[in-house]
Amino acid sequence: MLWSVFDELVQSTTSDPALVIEARRIFSSLTGQVEPDHELYAERSDAFVDWFLFEQRDEAGLSRVEQRLQTLPTDDSRRPYLQALRSSHRSLFQVVRFLPQGLLLDDLIGGGRFAVEERRRLPGVSTDDVFEARLFPDPDRRPALCFGRALLFHPREAAVAVREQVRLGQLRAEPRTALLSRLLRLRLRCFAYRHVSAERIYAQGIV
Repeated sequence: MLWSVFDELVQSTTSDPALVIEARRIFSSLTGQVEPDHELYAERSDAFVDWFLFEQRDEAGLSRVEQRLQTLPTDDSRRPYLQALRSSHRSLFQVVRFLPQGLLLDDLIGGGRFAVEERRRLPGVSTDDVFEARLFPDPDRRPALCFGRALLFHPREAAVAVREQVRLGQLRAEPRTALLSRLLRLRLRCFAYRHVSAERIYAQGIV
């Protein structure tokens, strides 16, 4: 039910092509321009949809999921699911260990440890991998948490440098969204400079 409400929200908020194009331009300015033929395009498109729904705000300071909640009657059956979507938690996580039906993660920015249910196959994922994700509570299976559709992995060989960038960002009081966007630009930079090690690119932290 959670994802059917999510899909309905996407459909209802993306009917204006001009609005979506402008939002995509803003998202690309934050996270780096990815062309349709780039190997990261699919995952960045999923990340854009999440940002479009849950982070970009109107003149009143409302996200699109909050706008939708304002139009629903209080007894609408979709309300708990939209409230769950509104309470999503976007951060940078590291895999602690695998669980029978998911992963145990450490939040590298906000702190805390989360058990997340995941039924999709995640081939190649290993302990200590670092990735950006968005977590949602599942109203149908409280207190279960589940992943959003965008899982954005950083290079395994750059894991130490990624954690150092988090530490430096926190020392500078860099906002979480700005830090995550900067890390995504560094990930993209690795593809533009394949002759340079990912560890070096992240250690420099310059985009």
